[in-house]
Amino acid sequence: MSARAISAYETALRASVTPVERAEAHIGLARVYRTLSDWDAAIREASSAARLADEAANGDLAAEAMNVEVGVHQLRGDFVAGERLAQHALSKAHSPRVRGILLQNLGAIAAQRREFSVAERYFSQSVEAFTAARYEIGIAIALNNASAAARDSGDFERSLELAIVATNVADRIDALDTTMLALQNQAHALLELGHVAKAESILSQTLGHYAATHNALRYAECLEIMGRIHEWTPGYIDSAVQCYQLAAATAEKVNDRVLVARLESRLARMGRSANVA
Repeated sequence: MSARAISAYETALRASVTPVERAEAHIGLARVYRTLSDWDAAIREASSAARLADEAANGDLAAEAMNVEVGVHQLRGDFVAGERLAQHALSKAHSPRVRGILLQNLGAIAAQRREFSVAERYFSQSVEAFTAARYEIGIAIALNNASAAARDSGDFERSLELAIVATNVADRIDALDTTMLALQNQAHALLELGHVAKAESILSQTLGHYAATHNALRYAECLEIMGRIHEWTPGYIDSAVQCYQLAAATAEKVNDRVLVARLESRLARMGRSANVA
């Protein structure tokens, strides 16, 4: 599916005439490469799109292209670069939809820095912007980010509640990838609440989806959760170790240093090594 998407965007790029059309094709390519965790290619395409949008004096399109790169920095754990670029993009954006996607990324970065009050403010602003734009996929994404932030702050009931709402919104608009992330958030929250069997049942769906779509980063995140599920299950310590080691190796391939460090810490606590280069 990803190969077909790349081919389609490359065909669109060759057929494009105006800078705006070419920028839109580059943005599409950047998003596909980001999903594939091909960070360098994603940044290259996003930068090309931003340059073309600037040439066309289209601030919203330039900001949207920059936001794709913000997402790359966020996924790689380079929060300083991501925040700096997002703030710059925000100064270019005018439409509620584009401002909303930038605000939700700023919120996600703040949450990963454990600045939860700042994150909550950004998420609230992003939902307001998406509501004004009638952009439901944005609302679902913001709800997912808010769910993750609530979980990281220790409010697992709130995390589960937000993830369920995100699932319902994403299902209604048939946004499969967003639905899968919402289910991943549900599984994580359920695990923290002690509902291990239900968490494992839901997580199996997301693992299969991310394996089929070659989304290495999300696959690694799910493997970490599955490892924790096995830790909670008597007699499954070796399975937990295998999940953590595979997750670490996968995260290493996509250069997610934050996730690798967390997995190495989990394995060290268990007297094992990550076995990643």
